[in-house]
Amino acid sequence: MKRIYSIFILTIALLFVVFIIQNAEMVDLTFLIWGLEISKALLMMICSAVGFLVGMLAFSFRTLQKKSETQAVEKQEEPTSHTPS
Repeated sequence: MKRIYSIFILTIALLFVVFIIQNAEMVDLTFLIWGLEISKALLMMICSAVGFLVGMLAFSFRTLQKKSETQAVEKQEEPTSHTPS
């Protein structure tokens, strides 16, 4: 199993290197008055990382929201310990 994992990681690393070599050309990035020259591969990786982080934050926010709703419902449904008189 460890060997398969190592081969998988090596394959991903090789594909990453090929991706960088094929997208090494520089592009101009302009936003409002700010501008810079950056490689296309780096720009795509930064955009992907930002998208991944935004997705993680949205998912964790949604999970926390559902958890608090579940706890509120469970709190309302707790049986009371009143004894009939």
